[in-house]
Amino acid sequence: MLNQVMLTGQRVRELADAIRKVKICVVGDICLDLYWYADMRRSRLSRETPHFPLPVVQERSSPGGGGNVVANVQALGVARLLPVSLIGEDWRGFLLRNCLEAQGIDCTYILQSGHWRTPCYCKPMRMGISDVVYEDPRLDFENLKPMSAVDEARVLEALEQAAAQADVIAVSDQCGCGVVTPAVREKLSALAGDHTVIVDSRERAAAYTGVIIKPNEVEAAAASGRDAGDRQLTVEEYAEIGRTLCQKTGKPVVITLGERGALWCDESGVALAGTVRADPPLDIVGAGDTFLSAFACALAAGAQGGEALAFANLASGVTVKKIGTTGTASMEEILQKYQENHV
Repeated sequence: MLNQVMLTGQRVRELADAIRKVKICVVGDICLDLYWYADMRRSRLSRETPHFPLPVVQERSSPGGGGNVVANVQALGVARLLPVSLIGEDWRGFLLRNCLEAQGIDCTYILQSGHWRTPCYCKPMRMGISDVVYEDPRLDFENLKPMSAVDEARVLEALEQAAAQADVIAVSDQCGCGVVTPAVREKLSALAGDHTVIVDSRERAAAYTGVIIKPNEVEAAAASGRDAGDRQLTVEEYAEIGRTLCQKTGKPVVITLGERGALWCDESGVALAGTVRADPPLDIVGAGDTFLSAFACALAAGAQGGEALAFANLASGVTVKKIGTTGTASMEEILQKYQENHV
């Protein structure tokens, strides 16, 4: 029997007020999302090649990956935000740093290196006569080899300094060769002795111990050695997976289940927080980053595990309605979302 988690309006407001006093460290792969909008009505067949070029008429950039987690924490109005990452001394790093600084984000611990490539996802968007906007295959810039020993040492030092000033550490571990190396992972486990550490890792959730991991249903199944691809596992089956992972990590486990909600699994049992109502059209890109941000902030503000899930679901319910962008959820939008779902 799963415990159902519900938040009252008073509790949501209490958490909103408390979040304004918390300090959050975000560690991980801060990336650049770059959108190029091409108006195909302006395209003419090239004289030199048998192709129609993409005439770019608009360009938009925003922080992606762990950068979206950073942007979401910033939008919640915390007292202090301390992002830790490494970006390159390249044009993508220049654009990314400008994006972050334009949002008022402290870049003290966002290091730069000439031996590192700033992760970037370039998305060509085609427009034409109709209202349809079509996304071409992305152009991805990622690192193909691990950080140098020198840069890794710099990141570890920055992490230690930032963690000393934070209430909660949120980790975005997304890239194959990223900022979260085995040494950084080991450091996070050590820091978890004195800090709450929450990790969102696409492929390496099973590599962590001593921290709260936050996989989605597919990642959780893979981390426990099960296959979620053959059939739709039940919520109860995911609860069992959560218990198994909890025993392995020695800490509570969060499993997000999309439209079915999210599970909090600890040694005392399992709690389920349902999603909030969100009518189509929806855009789920970046919703996991919003969830991680709001969940970390709520825990830092004194929420119990299940309460933090419910609060994070409210935040995700805001961003899935923001079409064509990863988006953030402000505290005002979260409070409004609660009202919409309790009329």
